[in-house]
Amino acid sequence: MDRSGIFAGDCPFVLARNWLTEAEATEPNDPNAIALATVDAAGLPNVRMVLLKEVETAGVGGGAFVFYTNYDSAKGQELAATGKAAFVLHWKSLRRQIRVRGVVSREDGPQADAYYTS
Repeated sequence: MDRSGIFAGDCPFVLARNWLTEAEATEPNDPNAIALATVDAAGLPNVRMVLLKEVETAGVGGGAFVFYTNYDSAKGQELAATGKAAFVLHWKSLRRQIRVRGVVSREDGPQADAYYTS
């Protein structure tokens, strides 16, 4: 597929990071706010706003979206139980959104420790 214009590139994580950088200049509040969806033990969805802290890129098509949560919260427990989530980034000023769904992994290393102490 030939991608051009605002959709140009091979890596969706690079595209997301570029759009987020652009939104930081136009969105008046929290351009990194995401509506994060999880499901509870009964299969009912829960959605709440959290802040996307980073878009990591790793080679062509590889990367991760990084956000933090309290592991003991309902959200943290639902993420641990299912290992899956979905979110949407929406920028009204740019008339764009990014929808993401997939598996989540818990970061217990130095990156999480640094955030917790901040």
